[in-house]
Amino acid sequence: MTYATPKISIIIPVFNAVSTIRNVIDSILTQTYVNTELIVVDNLSTDGTTEILKSYGSLITTLLIEKDKGIYDAMNKALKYCKGDWLYFLGSDDAFYNQDVLNDIFGNQQHDHSTIIYGNAYYLHRRAIRFKKMNRYKLAKHNFNHQTIFYPKEIFNLFQYDTKYKLWADYYLNIQLYFLEKYKFQYLDIVVSKFNDKGSSGTSDDLDFIKDKKQILHQVLPFDVLVFYYGRELFLVIRDFFKNKRK
Repeated sequence: MTYATPKISIIIPVFNAVSTIRNVIDSILTQTYVNTELIVVDNLSTDGTTEILKSYGSLITTLLIEKDKGIYDAMNKALKYCKGDWLYFLGSDDAFYNQDVLNDIFGNQQHDHSTIIYGNAYYLHRRAIRFKKMNRYKLAKHNFNHQTIFYPKEIFNLFQYDTKYKLWADYYLNIQLYFLEKYKFQYLDIVVSKFNDKGSSGTSDDLDFIKDKKQILHQVLPFDVLVFYYGRELFLVIRDFFKNKRK
């Protein structure tokens, strides 16, 4: 890894995003930190998105236009084209928060290759900044925001996204990484992205992940976090019971 000026690979999976794709790409191309590459995976869009992507020419380092099996399959396909020291995944209806995000994170600091960096996201429709600093107990409740995380490339020599999970495969990855001793998550109090919280990942549930979640947690979580998780589950059941009783 090149510590002084690390290269950042930015990956965008896209399908039919004609109304938003220019915004996200322009938010990347106007970054004041310039040691970047952009990999876009287009799932054979039919609404004019492909033509917009082609209009950027060589400003998009790698443009793949081919059928995929979903967001995480597209991300996995992009991995073999990434030459950066750090990998960052951005939704086709999201964007960097401002033009200095990458410079604020990588311009003046050196980050160890065993560190996974994350910050905050601005939720466009809620008009709120979330999730701020995470911990092991919060992770048992909900995921990091994927559009705030920078992964050292080495991680994807060992892992890929599990495409069984259509919306929360990054949650599955992060749970595994968080409790491995060789990696640590470092929080930076920086708003990284503008997140469309009315997109699919913000409004839909991943039913396959929900079905498997308890099994996953039992495989990964330490005992104290499991106790917290089940204690919270019990609290919610009791709370809902008394809420319904009042009706």
